[in-house]
Amino acid sequence: MKSTDLNENTALPSKTRELIGLAVAAQIPCQYCVYYHIKVAKAAGASQEEMREAVHQASLTRHWSTILYGNDYDLGAYKSEIDVAFAGQ
Repeated sequence: MKSTDLNENTALPSKTRELIGLAVAAQIPCQYCVYYHIKVAKAAGASQEEMREAVHQASLTRHWSTILYGNDYDLGAYKSEIDVAFAGQ
């Protein structure tokens, strides 16, 4: 795992990849993965605050996914709203 997770020849820096890994692991949830990604994220220079923010972002994504999907919100309408909100960017 070290040869792939700590590989510096990737588009994303190691710290970013590990923060994503931690966020996903927290949502799966997988105790093994959370433990691993905390260790590797720290080794890649992630702070406690960055790890908390990554996990928080994962929780927000899960939260809004639940709200939208569970209420059968129209995907076309949602995409239109997002497109308008980010027009010109």
